[in-house]
Amino acid sequence: MKYFVLLCNGAADRKISALGDKTPLEAAEKPTFNMLSYRSFNGLVSNVSKKFPSDAFTSYLSVVNCDPDELTGFASFDATAAGISLDGDDTAYRCSFVTLTDNGEAYAEKQLTDCCAPAAKDEITKLISALNKGLSTKIKKFYANEDKGILVWKRAPEGAELHSPEEALDKRIGELLPAGEGSAKLLQLFEKSFEILNDHPVNVKRRERGEKPLNSIWLWSASKKPGLTVYNDKWKVSASVISDDRDVKIISGLNGMKYIDAAGVDSAEKAQTAIKEFENGTDLVLYHTNDAAERALAGDADGKVKVIEDLDANVLAPVYEYLCGCGDQFKLLVTTGISALTEEKAFSADAVPFFMYNSMRTEVGYKPFSETNAKKSGFYLPQGYKFTSFMIRIPEPAKEETQQENGQQ
Repeated sequence: MKYFVLLCNGAADRKISALGDKTPLEAAEKPTFNMLSYRSFNGLVSNVSKKFPSDAFTSYLSVVNCDPDELTGFASFDATAAGISLDGDDTAYRCSFVTLTDNGEAYAEKQLTDCCAPAAKDEITKLISALNKGLSTKIKKFYANEDKGILVWKRAPEGAELHSPEEALDKRIGELLPAGEGSAKLLQLFEKSFEILNDHPVNVKRRERGEKPLNSIWLWSASKKPGLTVYNDKWKVSASVISDDRDVKIISGLNGMKYIDAAGVDSAEKAQTAIKEFENGTDLVLYHTNDAAERALAGDADGKVKVIEDLDANVLAPVYEYLCGCGDQFKLLVTTGISALTEEKAFSADAVPFFMYNSMRTEVGYKPFSETNAKKSGFYLPQGYKFTSFMIRIPEPAKEETQQENGQQ
């Protein structure tokens, strides 16, 4: 059995006035999507989290059979991406550099005026160095990671309630600082970081250039090393992922799926890569793209339609043609991962459409493939991470016969 998963994250949407009150899926010319949808098991699925904001990261976790609600945060994934090895008793924190007001007020009375001010890599490196000189110990250390930092703390205090810096934007920070059990030591790091960073030479120069200072840290999204199950072992398949997404690469590595970096490669070439993986004996190939989501977040309705049409012609059609002629039975899943709203330029928690084609049985779906037609099926799975068990059926272990069962006494 072969499995092909086309994850076109963000292709689902709501009706858009610029498209004649159609969704991009409804407006796109996509004959292969529609033909397969009509012969497939259709429905809606939710890949978003109850604990975390709706985004592409959590939706991808769900699609590859990881329950995002079991996680406490995502800093451990950032640590993995930065090449930081975590032990079982380590806690990683996202360490954002934020801009706080400096009017002589107490720390809790300050306002957070920016949480994403652009910073050069060398600026982050220097600020991280200053934090380590002033705050690191044998059990906690700061690391640089692109435009922010990571704090790794062995046997860190547990139970603190943490908020993202976005939640505190343009507010007095007192009510959004660490609170609850274990929060005192974290709050101390926040306050001391301001003392270290506010007049740091990096920030002196930033102010001279008219830029906002990065004068405090903000710790959030704490998590321990994720205990992700090795996908290949759990589902008894060899699995490859084709993508150009950094987060997908991290997750693929942690759950044991082969990652094929397709950065700079067009969709037709990626489709041929998928076919070659099948030819080389791979059981499951997941083709991941965020192109539709990126167009939606840019407010580009026509661009999103073109992405869907490109996937139809240059990915789904050739892979389906190969699978039909390969001589093996196969299942083909198309899922839209997470809804990305073009008019709002934001992700949404809306349930998203999917269809699953099974070469061993033909079903009557509701063509063409769209949000409305998927809803007509009446099937809705609110916990998307469970979908893998619908797609891959692991044979029951062979039952050992007893002497009595096989007729022997």
